[in-house]
Amino acid sequence: MNTPMSRREAVRMGFLSAAGILSASRCALGEDASRAKPFMGAYIALSEWFRGKTDEAARERAIIENLDRFRESGLRVLIPFITTTSGQAYYPSELIPDKTWGSWDPVAIMVREAHQRGLQIYPTMCVLACGSKKVAGVLKLHPDWALRDKAGEPLGFISSGHPEARKWVVAVLTEIATRYKPDGILLDYCRYPGTEAAMDPVAQAAFDAAHPADKFPRDGAAFKEEFRKFKCDCLNGLVGQISSALRALKPRPRLAAYMWGAQELRGTRDWKTWVERGYLDMLNLTGYAYREQFGDKYLKVLDDRFRDVAAIIKESPHPVEFTICVGINTSHGKIREAREIEDYLNIGKRHGVHGASIFTWETLQQYLPEVKKAGYFEKFTAGLPPAPAR
Repeated sequence: MNTPMSRREAVRMGFLSAAGILSASRCALGEDASRAKPFMGAYIALSEWFRGKTDEAARERAIIENLDRFRESGLRVLIPFITTTSGQAYYPSELIPDKTWGSWDPVAIMVREAHQRGLQIYPTMCVLACGSKKVAGVLKLHPDWALRDKAGEPLGFISSGHPEARKWVVAVLTEIATRYKPDGILLDYCRYPGTEAAMDPVAQAAFDAAHPADKFPRDGAAFKEEFRKFKCDCLNGLVGQISSALRALKPRPRLAAYMWGAQELRGTRDWKTWVERGYLDMLNLTGYAYREQFGDKYLKVLDDRFRDVAAIIKESPHPVEFTICVGINTSHGKIREAREIEDYLNIGKRHGVHGASIFTWETLQQYLPEVKKAGYFEKFTAGLPPAPAR
């Protein structure tokens, strides 16, 4: 007689078998043919799809209904957040201790139903964010992995310099890739929280030992510059490990990263090096620039941002797909009318992007009827350059 556990396991094994068949089918059809169409995606806040629904069957119906609307919208790539900035997992991870939905797996349902509808999946992981100012998630178990504030207290951010923390991050991304066999994975929060955070005790001790105070006064410019480089090198090393692990998989997911612009290269997130070393397949550049921030010159600010990044990408020996992220309603500002979406898309197109993402699918809904009627997505994708083959 089957027990409830064995029935769940049978369902799980059935899904994994189906996922393998779907993956093989996609390979047979050819990934290059799939990517011949411009990348047109939207970030997904999964919890918003079934807010208030306690019944699993009702949640599954909500996923299916959203996917049907998504396919009709002209978008074709789902970018669901698979972890949160509080260190929780939206799937039944074997590595992340806090799971939003327990053993229920909405990501598995989304992947299965999306591929049946010809949609692609790029789960996005909040790589290093894990509680903000206070530790959460895995950092509760390993506070020694955390960055430190000025008082030496652990922050809710995983250090890219701790060897065991790096192994854990890579293991989580490998778990996601092998469990769901997605088309791609997008790295978000693969950065430091500002410029003031110290490293974890292990990495900080290594840096301090190599930079004695008598040669590098702690308030001096030389010390600050060396520390910036050290933090940058730690992050570069982590992204390199992630890329190496994911590229070894079959099928291998494409690897994308969300970023903010050329100004980051003066700090601690050197995405230029990530591209030059061939770690990434895609850069998703923020289109967050609003009247609330910059007044009437907000589109000029955005135009300059895309011009600068496009110039850097053009010089790289490794081609990379370049996409714009249009923020509908964010903590930085929001659009007021559907036609503004076209303004943002046109700036990206002017500077050679290969596609776009919308942040988020849920906040797009109020503007979607007008977007479809005006054909903004179709106008944008017409004549876009093809993404480079990788």
